[in-house]
Amino acid sequence: MYQYISLALLVMLGGAHAQVTAQANVAPDLRECYTNPILMDRNNLPPPSVNTLVDIIQKIEDSPNVNVDLRMLSVLLLHTYRQDGIEYHAPESGTTSSSVLPFAPTFHSFYRHRLLLTKLIPSNLQALPNNTLPSTLKCALHHMLSTTIDARVRGDENTCGQFAEYRALRTPRAAGVAEDVEIFAPVPEIEDTEYGQMRQFNPDAEVEFNGNYGSMRSARQLMGESTCPILDGVIHTSWGATSAGSVIAGIAAGAELQTVSLSELTKGTVQTYDNVQQNVVNLYPATLSGDLAEAVLIQGTRARNDITIGSGGNFNTSQARRYFMLSSRQNVEMTDPEIRGDLDGFILGNRMTSILQTYSTLKLSQLIDMYYSPRNGVFDSSIRACNRRELTTSILSNNALVTQTESFAAALNANMLLSGTIITGLTQLVTSAVTNFQSYSQSNMNDLSCTITESATDVRSRTNLYIVLDATWPYATIYPAISYLLDSIEVGKFGSSVTLLSAFDGSVVVNKTFSPADFHSEYTLLKHQSMMTGVNLETAFTNIRTMMHWSLLNETATNYVGGNSSVLLFLLNSGTIQNTEATYQQAKQLNETVPDLKVLFATSSNQIDNLWNLVRDMHDDIHTISLTSTGVGVGDRLAAVLNRIKLANRRIINPLCNFEFTAGSSGLRQFDDFIEPGYIQFYAVSPNYFFGNNDNSKIRISRTSAGSGTLTVCYSRTIVQPRRNGTIIGVDDNLITCEDLASSGNIEISLQNACGGYPAVGSCPPMYISVQAVAVSTTSSAICTDNRLCRFPYNIRFTVQVEELQCYSSATNIGASILFIVLAALFNL
Repeated sequence: MYQYISLALLVMLGGAHAQVTAQANVAPDLRECYTNPILMDRNNLPPPSVNTLVDIIQKIEDSPNVNVDLRMLSVLLLHTYRQDGIEYHAPESGTTSSSVLPFAPTFHSFYRHRLLLTKLIPSNLQALPNNTLPSTLKCALHHMLSTTIDARVRGDENTCGQFAEYRALRTPRAAGVAEDVEIFAPVPEIEDTEYGQMRQFNPDAEVEFNGNYGSMRSARQLMGESTCPILDGVIHTSWGATSAGSVIAGIAAGAELQTVSLSELTKGTVQTYDNVQQNVVNLYPATLSGDLAEAVLIQGTRARNDITIGSGGNFNTSQARRYFMLSSRQNVEMTDPEIRGDLDGFILGNRMTSILQTYSTLKLSQLIDMYYSPRNGVFDSSIRACNRRELTTSILSNNALVTQTESFAAALNANMLLSGTIITGLTQLVTSAVTNFQSYSQSNMNDLSCTITESATDVRSRTNLYIVLDATWPYATIYPAISYLLDSIEVGKFGSSVTLLSAFDGSVVVNKTFSPADFHSEYTLLKHQSMMTGVNLETAFTNIRTMMHWSLLNETATNYVGGNSSVLLFLLNSGTIQNTEATYQQAKQLNETVPDLKVLFATSSNQIDNLWNLVRDMHDDIHTISLTSTGVGVGDRLAAVLNRIKLANRRIINPLCNFEFTAGSSGLRQFDDFIEPGYIQFYAVSPNYFFGNNDNSKIRISRTSAGSGTLTVCYSRTIVQPRRNGTIIGVDDNLITCEDLASSGNIEISLQNACGGYPAVGSCPPMYISVQAVAVSTTSSAICTDNRLCRFPYNIRFTVQVEELQCYSSATNIGASILFIVLAALFNL
């Protein structure tokens, strides 16, 4: 039995009340998303992506006031944050009243949504508390889950259909709700706008709405003048833009399948289709049959006999995505993102019984994360997004889809405002819709295949990235680059972290966070404009060194033996950077006393002759990057920088070292780490921990827990990221040693005399280590059940032990400075 909800939440939520997101007005807890100008500007909200969705759901799961299982949480998300069909309605008088919100759920998707929440996926406990999430994340989640179309004229219609690298982001006017007309008239500088972000468009170049609409509210939107309307409720995934609301709805329905009678769905109305099946299984209207029924009814009442399925489009840009633009305003009842969301929701809903039998305490965030991962899938490598087309063929019965769609269309017809009445021929219309859906989904949606997905990478990045930002970069230019880096290194609860610092003085702009949603919520145009401009490397290095030493002291206090790599990346746009002797000395001390930190520079002009003495490797640690305000090709432009970040291996350290004080031997210490099947992880042990040639210094990789397959441990002194012999082209096999580790035992790597013959710490190479897990096709059990530590339940746990690591500084004088004696004393207090 599922644990439905904790006593604390029961008390907090109180008794059942009206299902507010199923009402014909904007839910009270969501209204600030449509009244607060900051929240109305999507550029102040995190980008809608599967990473953001998982991150926000993790925050809800980790909330001390929320203790629900997967089934209940999926239901509560729908009842709290999803409200389909909300549209803007310009006041007929042209002016607005402070007592009237010009938004209401009147688009056609609302009627199906209301049936789902009131009849098919009901909840006795209606919603999560309004303080569960901060406003920015609440509104971001609402827009990711809620399907609607905004077809208002924006002024960009002559270019937005190109889609290759769409240049504009929507920018609401700051004057308030009444003047919130979003447009795209070009202007020279983005800084001219108050809330504008990301692209150079003027919010004050008013574009009037065409007033010649039909009498229906929903028709006003569908018959609007925009040739590329904006589809809301869409998230970006590597396997195509997807309607997240349908995914969550499918999971919720599949976790508690219900068969509901047609009479219950049409209660209070006259049934006109007596010859259809009289029962509806909730999984179908929650996903595929819901959108198919909408297409049948809306197109059918326009005297269409052949129901069109599918409508393509693209996000407004390849990075920092905020809006999904459809390529047409016609036949938008079942768009491409909705097809993907319906398929994914149906696939997961169809498997929920077996999934929960495998791991009854699986988290909703884990389920979504596994399904949208490059490998492994949901306890079966076939159950993942890259395989949706093949899965559809195997699990979806065409006859069942026709029958269920016809039944739900009959129910929806009794609850939906339409422009006509279908008297006969419903079966023919449904058959046409299903046939066209099957053809379109199999032939027209060429998303990435699993083969391409798996060949892309087998490494999960785990980096603490410190970005030192020169605020003279235009926000429109640098934000897509930063966003790309965060996506590429997988900033997240179980992955990398990011800290944003100022190049003016090294001060913190955005505190260290493992949450992409939090970072994007904080680093906005307004935050960027508040930064001091200019670069002072001496001050920046001085303050950063202090921060890094505080971090070392904290690692000593917490017995931190290893984990994420550390990378300090300067993103500089100013002209010739001043590099004084004092700057060099500060950088030298940082490199010598924080040996595991990799310092990189990425500059808009060639600065290698100026900055070469501040890094360890002048040829590979200084890069010239050419960024544009359009964000085009940012991945190619940052490829070399990203590669250097990814070459920074995870750390294995002696936690007693802070390199401003003499420190003793580490003794025997250890930390646990986790790896997915089919992936490899790289580590490095700095020579600062074994330069003294202690005969007992060693690293030990051991395994005591269950898991599929063996682990392969490789190590080398010359190959930075060693793999199994023969897998690195052009590398002498003798440079790498590899051993297999079965389900128990250990592999010992001796550091005895590892720096013999090297005159100084700086000349002795690190010990490079890798741990690789063999790929498997099925992971039929949950072996990693600590949700605080395990990203996925099939991750394999292993232990990294250090023994008799030492502490040697590469500085010529390792005596403690007065500053850090004071810092240490304060830290101990």
